[in-house]
Amino acid sequence: MVQYPFPIPDGSPFPILNIPFGVFHTVDNSDPRPGTAVGDHVLDLRILIQNGLPVDESVNEALASSTLNDFATLAVDVRNSLRKSIQEALRDESSIVYREDVGIIAADQVTMHVPMKIGGFTDFMCSLEHVQTMGRMAGYNEVPQNFFDLPAAYNGRASSVIASGQNVTRPHGIIPGPNGATYAPSQKFDFELEMGVFISNPIKYGEPTPASRARDHVFGFVLLNDWSARDIQFYEMAPLGPFNGKATATSISPWIVTVEALEEAGALLTTEDLGLRGGKNTTIPFLRCQDDVAVRVSTSLSRNGVTEDLLGKSDLKHLHWSPFQMVAHHSSSGCGLDTGDLLGTGTLSSSADQIKDFGSDHDAIRRSGCLAELVLGGTRPFTLSDGSELVWLEDGDTVTMEGWAGAGDRVIGFGKVSAKILPANEFP
Repeated sequence: MVQYPFPIPDGSPFPILNIPFGVFHTVDNSDPRPGTAVGDHVLDLRILIQNGLPVDESVNEALASSTLNDFATLAVDVRNSLRKSIQEALRDESSIVYREDVGIIAADQVTMHVPMKIGGFTDFMCSLEHVQTMGRMAGYNEVPQNFFDLPAAYNGRASSVIASGQNVTRPHGIIPGPNGATYAPSQKFDFELEMGVFISNPIKYGEPTPASRARDHVFGFVLLNDWSARDIQFYEMAPLGPFNGKATATSISPWIVTVEALEEAGALLTTEDLGLRGGKNTTIPFLRCQDDVAVRVSTSLSRNGVTEDLLGKSDLKHLHWSPFQMVAHHSSSGCGLDTGDLLGTGTLSSSADQIKDFGSDHDAIRRSGCLAELVLGGTRPFTLSDGSELVWLEDGDTVTMEGWAGAGDRVIGFGKVSAKILPANEFP
C-alpha cells in the first residue's frame, strides 16, 4: 500500500499516475465543484489552489465553474499542468496536501455529479461482433457494407445522461401485444457496455476535422451504460431507427480519465500495434488515423444484493473503428461539436478470437456487451451463481461496469458505473 499523505490501496483505479477529473459536493457544502480522485480520497481542487497549489491562472478561473466545460477548453498542456502539479504535490512532503484540513475528503463522503454540461449525446455502433450477433437475431445474414465504410451512429438524448449510483426506473413504451400495440412497462430491459468520449476543444460548425487531428478535441473517457428497452426499441426501429427504446437513461462513471493519463499508462496504441485491422485500415483519407485506445472493460450483475456474477468482458481496442475515427466521422458533415458533447462508442463485444487477449482469464461465453447477445434475444437463459436464470433485467437488479487500462506498475482505472433497476411507475 503506497502511503503519500494518505494510504493509496494496492490495485486502486486511482493511483497517482491517473489524476482523473470530476465534480462533487459534500453534506457540509452543497455547491458542485471540481475535484480529482486519488486512492480512496477526493481532492477539492478549489481549496488546494486557494491554499497554494501552483497552477496557471486560467486553470483557477476555469475551476470556478460547477462543471468541467471551461477547464476542458483550455490548451492540453495547460490542463495537463494541473495533473502534474497535483502529482508533484503528492510526492513533496512539504506541499499543501500534507497539511491538515486542506480539502482531502474520504470518497465515501462525497456525492458525484455528471461532470460536464452535455449539449449533445451521440451513440455509435462499431463492434463487428455486436452487429453480427444482433443482425442474425433480426434475420439478417450479412453485415451492411456501410458498417465497413463508416462508423455508424445516431443522435441520442443528452437530457437523460445520469451519474453512476442514480437508480433507473423501468420504462414504459409502445410495444406489440396479443391484441395490438399497447403502452406498457418494458419486459426486455437491457444494458449496453460502452465507453464515453467527452469533447474538449469544440469543432467549429462547417469545419470537418479528420481522424488524424481528432485527438486534439478529446478531453477524456468514462464508462458508459446505454440502457436499452429491447421490446420498445425493436418495435419502433423500422423505418427510422431507435428512439424511446434508447432514451430512458445513459449512466456514466463520474471521473473523466484524460487522454494524457491513458498515454502515460501505455493505453494509447497505434494502428501498427493492432495490425491495421478493421476500419483502422480504411482507405478513406478523412478517416485514416494512427491512434487507438485499449481499455479492458467488464459487466457484472447483482440480483437482490445477494450474488454478483460476471456477465461479460471486452476491450475498447476490439472495436472496428477507433474513438478518434468516431469523432472525425461525426464532424464530417460540418455539423460541429461543442465542448461537453458526449459520444458513446457503442456496445463493446468481443469475438471468440479477440477474447483470447485476456489470456487464461477469458471465457468463451462471457464476451458480450449486452444481454441481448448473451441470452440470444431471450432464447438462451444465462444461469447465475445462485442457480436462477437471467434472461432480461429484473426489478432490483444492479448492473455494475468497470474499466482498466495499462499494465504492470502503470495500471489505472475508471472506477465503476453502477445503477439499480426500480419497478416501473404506475400510470392510470
